[in-house]
Amino acid sequence: MSEETKKKVIGKINEIKSNIESFISDVNVNDLKNSFNLMVKDAQKDFNKLVDKDLETVKKKLQKEKADIEKKAKKFLDNHKKELDTLQAKLEKLIKASAKAKKAPAPKAAAPTKKAVKKTVAKAAPKKGFTKKAPAKKAKA
Repeated sequence: MSEETKKKVIGKINEIKSNIESFISDVNVNDLKNSFNLMVKDAQKDFNKLVDKDLETVKKKLQKEKADIEKKAKKFLDNHKKELDTLQAKLEKLIKASAKAKKAPAPKAAAPTKKAVKKTVAKAAPKKGFTKKAPAKKAKA
């Protein structure tokens, strides 16, 4: 082979090589971009699924806790309502009893007997025979 033919063949080979490399590099970059975008989208979908699943789990736990707290609060309130009702009934009974006691005439102090009246009257009224009269002043002339 001649030197010229060798150069032409080597030039053509280099040209084909560069064409192939450029083609591969173009295809690889675009393919890489597409595959990378697909991988990111898939990863995002998987992540969203996991987050949604975890969110549902957390929501269920919160709903269960809410229901438990509501049950406990209702039970607590019911117990205290019963206590308040019993206290209210006792209070109403006491109020009725005190109202009846006020309506019924209170036992008055024993009415003084005639003897006691006479004694008090006797002490209050001075006896006529034993009173001292002040001596009358004589008028000076």
